[in-house]
Amino acid sequence: MKNMIKFAGVAAVAIALTQSVQAIPVTGNIGFTGGVEYNNTSAGNATAVTAWITPIATLDSGTFSSIALGTPVTFTSQVWSFVTGSPGINNFWSVGGFTFNLLSSSIVNQGGTVFSGPTANGFVVVSGTGTVSGNGYTPTTLSWSFTSQDPNSGYDANQNPTWTFSASAASVPDGGATVMLLGIALSGAALLRKKLMA
Repeated sequence: MKNMIKFAGVAAVAIALTQSVQAIPVTGNIGFTGGVEYNNTSAGNATAVTAWITPIATLDSGTFSSIALGTPVTFTSQVWSFVTGSPGINNFWSVGGFTFNLLSSSIVNQGGTVFSGPTANGFVVVSGTGTVSGNGYTPTTLSWSFTSQDPNSGYDANQNPTWTFSASAASVPDGGATVMLLGIALSGAALLRKKLMA
């Protein structure tokens, strides 16, 4: 009976170790575009996005390649301040079974001429980090960038500023730790089997 308990214990450890081996991170790039409304008159002096207008997917590679270009993207209805710290914004965007949680963001560059009459060329560049999960993949950290500029034709109440959002994830090699854990688990099971047979 003792041998059976030992065997069951080692088998449970081996199974637990091999389960961690199956964690698959998200890899690749994804991008979106659309219209946006700010809390101010121009991208050059805005500090937050108050509404996203018809965002669609425009870039897909790696894990995201199953998302067809032109697929509608759901962005948060929450106001997004360009300078965002902890706790960030959960469900910042979702598309194709993936959900992105924004962890942090900050303004990289902002300026240009803001609306003053018929013309403007304000812009803003924001970058940050977040995690994406879904479709059976392990939650994975993404680095991302948001860029926006005022409409080329200047101020028009019927024309919204445009924006792009691009995010990328790269798989990080684990230095062989996963293979090592699998080897240890299998060796332990083999040694226990040998001992039980003796």
